Amino acid sequence: MGKKDCSTGTIQEEHISWDEFYSILNSIYDEILITDSKGIIRFVNKACERLYRIKIDKLIGRNVMELEREGVFSPSVTAQVFRSKSVESGIQTTSDGRKILVTGIPIFNEADELTQVVCNSRDLSELISLRQEIEEKNRLIQHFTQEIRRLKTNNINGLMLYASSQMEEVFNIVRKVAPSDLNVLLLGESGVGKTMMANIIHDMSDRKGGPFQVINCSAIPESLLESELFGYVKGAFTGATTQGKTGLFESARGGTVFLDEIGDISPQLQVKLLQVLQDRKFRKIGDVTEISADFRLVTATNQDLETKIKNHQFREDLYYRINGISISIASLRNRIEDIGILSHAYLEQFNKKYKSNKQFSGEVLDVFYQYGWPGNIRELKSVVERTCLVADSDLIEAVDLPENMRKYANKRNRHLRGGDDKIYPLKQAVEMVERELFAAAYNKHRSTYKVAKLLGISQATAHRKLQKYIDQFKNE
Repeated sequence: MGKKDCSTGTIQEEHISWDEFYSILNSIYDEILITDSKGIIRFVNKACERLYRIKIDKLIGRNVMELEREGVFSPSVTAQVFRSKSVESGIQTTSDGRKILVTGIPIFNEADELTQVVCNSRDLSELISLRQEIEEKNRLIQHFTQEIRRLKTNNINGLMLYASSQMEEVFNIVRKVAPSDLNVLLLGESGVGKTMMANIIHDMSDRKGGPFQVINCSAIPESLLESELFGYVKGAFTGATTQGKTGLFESARGGTVFLDEIGDISPQLQVKLLQVLQDRKFRKIGDVTEISADFRLVTATNQDLETKIKNHQFREDLYYRINGISISIASLRNRIEDIGILSHAYLEQFNKKYKSNKQFSGEVLDVFYQYGWPGNIRELKSVVERTCLVADSDLIEAVDLPENMRKYANKRNRHLRGGDDKIYPLKQAVEMVERELFAAAYNKHRSTYKVAKLLGISQATAHRKLQKYIDQFKNE
């Protein structure tokens, strides 16, 4: 340091005081440790308290070999410098398991005698932990990629992935009935994947080479729905096109017709649909010529048709015609095992679409498992796409979620009760508790060996359970 003398224009040297020098050394993040020629510690800065959990005054005057024998750190790099009379570097392990990179530098006097050793130490634990987390993240990515590839179905409209026993039961039924021409009624809330399932049934049937025609009965006015289904001839009614129109029943020849929201069709149209299913023939509006009905019918609804029958809102005979077999698709909140695989599958899909590399934080996955998903799979897909677009970094955080979902962030109780009057089935409740237990153990130790020891199970069991649950609480 120096100060300019204005009268002479020269620099006058100023010496740093010992107090200033001592303050500078103590401000250094790395540890500085100086020993004399006998290995006695003569100086150490405050970083040692962070690395060794020992106060400075408990180290000054101690011999490094004694500290090594006591397990404060091992091995002693200072001792290695004494033996080699040259610069040495090595990894020390502290009493609490920290890994420290130490470089020892020998100091010689004019007679070339070693008088001091200056050691510089840096904590590697955080870097090692980060490396382990990256390795674990890569392992999880590889695991989910393999699972997604294994679980993808032959579905041209998207992904139908599952890990739950409920969906396994559904697909066991689908595999049996799909090859036949039996009429299928799909039941379930809006967004559970009824249209996707109808497409899968078509793809697994003998009619897969034919067309797959879809119409949402609640989305089209009653006056137009009949013409959409049956078609019409030229001049059939005011406003009819001069060319006429081919209806879905005709254009689906050799394939499948999917009528979504079948519970919303009018009583008049119910009668006409029943006639088609009974006679396997129909007429276009305004025509007298009968056309053969060559299609397989799949219908879907989120309504209780049996209640509508009792209320005289739906024909009982039509119900039995369309209900060759009914398949119920559970809501997403009742098959929480599917949330993880679906969310990661959609994230992979949108990462590819938007050329990004986003990943979910543990907190986001925690919210996904707590949230009720009233919109089911459709809502989940929408939320994943939204977060993939709005997240500022590659790690999707809770702040990136829609506002109505953020309130679930940081809630550690995954609510064994789904409401004031609902209790989950025992198997599901036990699994939720087990997941919470593994989350706590993993967050504490980050080691399958230590998790196994803590929970009193084998390491193989701990590894298998962590593979099952780790995506739900990683990085929490």
